[in-house]
Amino acid sequence: MNKEYYLSMKNITKKFGDVVANNNINFNVKGGEIHALLGENGAGKSTLMNMLSGIYIPDGGSIFIHGREARFKSPTDAIKSGVGMIYQHFKLIESMTAIQNILLGNKRKIFLNYDQELKKIQKIQDKYGFDVDLNKYVYDMSVGERENLEILKVLCRGADILILDEPTAVFTPQETKKLFDLMNRMKKEGCSIIFITHKLDEVMEVADSITILRKGESVETVKKEDTTPKELVDKMIGYHVDLAIKRSNTTIGKTILKVSDLNLINDANIPVLKNINFEIHEGEVVGIAGISGCGQKELCEAIAGVTKISSGKIEFEGKDITCKDSAKLAKENIGISFVPEDRIGMGLVGS
Repeated sequence: MNKEYYLSMKNITKKFGDVVANNNINFNVKGGEIHALLGENGAGKSTLMNMLSGIYIPDGGSIFIHGREARFKSPTDAIKSGVGMIYQHFKLIESMTAIQNILLGNKRKIFLNYDQELKKIQKIQDKYGFDVDLNKYVYDMSVGERENLEILKVLCRGADILILDEPTAVFTPQETKKLFDLMNRMKKEGCSIIFITHKLDEVMEVADSITILRKGESVETVKKEDTTPKELVDKMIGYHVDLAIKRSNTTIGKTILKVSDLNLINDANIPVLKNINFEIHEGEVVGIAGISGCGQKELCEAIAGVTKISSGKIEFEGKDITCKDSAKLAKENIGISFVPEDRIGMGLVGS
């Protein structure tokens, strides 16, 4: 492993009014290293990485890239210094092809030599072992393909310090394995990878070093082989946490929710849900499994009255609630509460 620090963030402080988001944080990443950044929601991970990627300007402290102090005033400055961030929500234009997304925003030249740029991209693909169809439109890509395209895009812009923000949040196990293989290849080629995740099993599988943040401060940096998931949780929370899940014995009772022949066609006239049938009983936990885009979100929205279904029937405690929207469900005290995946953009709908 290259022992040179590609990145050093020293005494980084960031405030938003009276709220101290980051307080004198120190964070160092070596070349050829996968460095996990852990912390609870609100611990300061995103704020720290937003300063590294040029979105925020620190109120105090210094950032060093390859030993030189860097002062980023915009994401463009960060990219020029070799820092590339791959966000959890992709920054791709779906109506464009992969290569068009890669070349978009390239301001090095007024006119680009397409064949020359294509050779450069293919060379990087071969170097790291990417499998991206450059002529494929983004709207036809799977989640894993889009993630690879985002990574390829920042590598083509010269990045050797990559920030991956919750990259496996909606991945299948197979897609996660492919991403980890790619990360290890990039690591062998000398890249530094900052891996932000809440999945400790993934941290223990792929990370070399781990930095823990808590309440806006850096707690400790440890080697993976010198710690355990239990110790990491305790350091993130600040006290001992029992990770054991105690299952209670319950008696399955009467049917609470019944969904019959539910169909949903979206605004583009594409069937999203087809003939869905299931029941939920008292004292029962029902899991809905599937990769991103398979209809779980739409099913939950339909039950909560956020989305109007095309056909079928939804019953709650024997009462037909098929045509009731979320406002009517709340008004009639129907005991359905919906916590959506996107709690910021959508908010909460509950009785």
